[in-house]
Amino acid sequence: MKSEPYFKKILVPVDGSHPCLHAEELAALMAKNFKSKVTVIHVISHDLLHPRLGSHYQVPPSVLTEIKDWFLQKGRKILWDAEALFKEEGVEVDARIVEHADPAETVLLVSKDEDYDLIVMGNRGETEVEVFSLGSIAEKISRHAECPVLLVKQKTRLSKILVAIDGSESADKTLEHAVQLAKKHKAKVTLLNVEDSKLFALKPKVVREVGERVLSDAAAKVKGLKLDTQIEFGNPAETIIEVAEKGDYDLIVVGSRGLSSVKRFFLGSVSDDVSHHAKRSVLIVR
Repeated sequence: MKSEPYFKKILVPVDGSHPCLHAEELAALMAKNFKSKVTVIHVISHDLLHPRLGSHYQVPPSVLTEIKDWFLQKGRKILWDAEALFKEEGVEVDARIVEHADPAETVLLVSKDEDYDLIVMGNRGETEVEVFSLGSIAEKISRHAECPVLLVKQKTRLSKILVAIDGSESADKTLEHAVQLAKKHKAKVTLLNVEDSKLFALKPKVVREVGERVLSDAAAKVKGLKLDTQIEFGNPAETIIEVAEKGDYDLIVVGSRGLSSVKRFFLGSVSDDVSHHAKRSVLIVR
């Protein structure tokens, strides 16, 4: 398994929400262990602040100035609080505020142009009410980012990690990232392979042998870390979520695409389904 550095540059979008605070705490923990550089970014995106829209709706300049000042003041407070959290943990941090921009597009552009290794963010923003579901911004970033994305939902520790393995090239990269996290955080790791329940009903011995081979091949690639393995049969996303919940895992690690990538392009990938519905934090590896 490769020994290249992981998570050296971490981008953390911040908005002052509780999920965002959880993301900051977990990002700080990771940055300490990986000696990462962290950038926190806050994007001001209120429609009335866009010059074209402001003139279209004939908003008086004095009102626009007042609105802009309020958003800037709020944004600076959000950044200041985030900076304070990271500095308290001894983590080097760069803080940025961006005006008149789409939050998801800004994060995607910055992460690509500046070659970040990881985006860490809350699963929803301050205006979205469902506790564990993805907000629109988080969903867009998790689907389109070119680097791994860690969606933080509740727990801010990494002591038990569940890694979904299917034998694909994507699974190899997923395993590499999970192993690096486990070694730095002294976490326990379980490799999970989920096979189709219909195939199992048809050819149980063959399907079980395939799953065992996938897990043993993956485990053989890992040195210096004890791994547990588990085979289950059923819908991949639903089974991963169920196992993570029953086992009280802190983090689920999945690849962005598995063996059936063409089919999942139309039906929604396992990573999409897991990130949407799991109550545990999810790392999507690319």
